Formats: sequence, structure tokens, C-alpha cells
Amino acid sequence: MHRREFIILSGGALWTGARNLLADHHLMSSDPLVVTFDLGSLTARYTGTEDFYIRNHHAIPESVPALSLRIEGEVKMPQELTPDDLNRLSERQTGAVLECAGDPVTALGLVSDGLWKGPPLGAVLALAQPKPRGAYAQLFGRDGFSRSVPLQRALEDGILVTRLNDRPLPRSHGAPWRALFPGWYGMDSVKWLERIVVAQNPLAPEGKTYLELRKDAAGAVEASALPRIQVKSVITNPADAAVLRRGRVEVRGLAWSGLGKVERVELSADGGTSWTPATLDGGESAYDWTLWRVPVELHQRGRLELVCRAVDASGNTQPERRDPQRIDDYSYNVYHRVRCTVI
Repeated sequence: MHRREFIILSGGALWTGARNLLADHHLMSSDPLVVTFDLGSLTARYTGTEDFYIRNHHAIPESVPALSLRIEGEVKMPQELTPDDLNRLSERQTGAVLECAGDPVTALGLVSDGLWKGPPLGAVLALAQPKPRGAYAQLFGRDGFSRSVPLQRALEDGILVTRLNDRPLPRSHGAPWRALFPGWYGMDSVKWLERIVVAQNPLAPEGKTYLELRKDAAGAVEASALPRIQVKSVITNPADAAVLRRGRVEVRGLAWSGLGKVERVELSADGGTSWTPATLDGGESAYDWTLWRVPVELHQRGRLELVCRAVDASGNTQPERRDPQRIDDYSYNVYHRVRCTVI
């Protein structure tokens, strides 16, 4: 779907978030709703609210007149918080990339960068006074999706988001509030949050969903929790399969990491034999993506393979190839390759 009004049927009902799209979108699924964002259409630091990618797990829940957020479980003072209660708390604002754990290495992705605002989850949870034996925050959304995160992460880094890009959080993104964990993959940032249970144990995994799976030489499979967002860079211009004229071309792209600010991006115009450092334009937050560019002189006609790679401030490097022991499809972050023709 490209630059036009679109209507999406979600769960058998007309999606009320239909509007004029400012960027190129591609509908991957209508039930549950999954809409990618074309990174090459980015015109500013942050992804426009209307253009933000969407990865739902169930149908968007119906609006209800009286909303509250319950906090229960291993707490001294269970809470049922109203919007007025939450509005009395101080707020935190930060720029942060939100990326689906299943996002491929492509310029058409399940990833966006936004300016998020809302009360810190630590302040929200403090109202209920978690007990010392509480180790996990189990998060439940009104759509039926649920996740659990270590309680310490929720207390230190979590945000109960009520605004995105200085506007009220849209219904399609979890209004009136959702969780956000900057630097972590998006499945933990539960939308339409209605209940938090402080518990001694995490929720049981649903099969092999959102797990890192490794198979050893003997064929045994080991499952573990997914890591923070892995360092990744992508080329947004030129597009794959583009036809380019000889002369100077500015190659542009984006890079991000949940493990530290992007420190270096390199581009190869010969398939990975030689590399040129890119000029970087990072955001204010360590969790924002970095815009990068490299001028390239194209002298010869024929096939051209552009390749990019990134390194973050913690020394994490975007790998050339996937770990052969990995048998899951999550946290994929190999080199991005774009193949063009020069005329």
C-alpha cells in the first residue's frame, strides 16, 4: 500500500485507525494487524505517528468508558489506578527505537523510532510497594497478550507510555497506555496494559515463541530468553534492485542498538572487500537510531553490491553471517546487502 487512504479489516471489524498515510506501508496481515514501515521514506529523526510500524498479536480491543490499571500479586498495597491517579505522577520522555524481535534485515521493516512519554513504571509500581520476594512483572493487555519481564528492569527502565511524538498515544498503539522498555525488543512492551502482577516466577513461554533456540552438535536444542536489541544497520537509499547512473551517489541508511549508542557504520561498494566509514548523525538518546551517509563514485557499468555494517559503543559488531547454531528467526542482524545495476 503506497501513500493513500487505506482501510484495514482487523478481527472482522473496520480498523478505526484508518487515515491518510504519510509514508509507504505494506500490510502484512489484517488479523492480527501487522503493518511494516518503509525506512526509505523517513523524512525526519522520528517516525511519524501515522507511519509507525504495527505488530499486534490479537485484534485491537474495543474502547471501554472506564479504564484502570491494576497492580497485584506480591505487593503490600494492591492498586487499581485511574487515569487521574497516573496523571499525578511525574513523567519521563525519551527517544527510543522499537523493533519487533522478528524484524528482518531490510529497509521495509517492523521497526520505528519515536519520542515516548509517560510515568516511569518504577513510580507506578512503587505505589503498590512490591514485596522483596517479587522477581518478575507479569504484564497483561486487554487484547489477551501477556509477557513477563524481570521486576528490576521494570523498576529501572520501564515507562508507562501515554504519549508518542508529543501526541496522545493512538488506539492502534495501545491507548490509553502501554509499557515500553527502551533497548529491548517490542514484544515485552505490552499494549492496552490493564494489569501488572508482581510474581516470584515469569509467565510460562508459549511454545517456542520469542525464544533464542540453539542446536548443539548432538542435536539438543537449548532455549533462552532473547537478548537486548542487537546492533543493526540497513541501507535505505538506494533501494534493492535500483538502476543507478554512473557518477556520484549518496548512500544513506539507519543504524541502531539496544546495547549502546552506534559508534561506527561502514559501507562497502564492492561486496565486502573494502570499507568506507560513514558520516553519522545520532539522536539525543542512546536508544535513538543513527542516520548515516556515504558518498560513492560509480565508474563502471554493471552489477553493484552495497553492504553495510555497524558497531556500537559497547563493542558489539553486526555479524556477516548468522550463528549456524541458531535455529530461531529472532534478533536477526547480519550485514545488509543491496544489489543494484549501474548504467
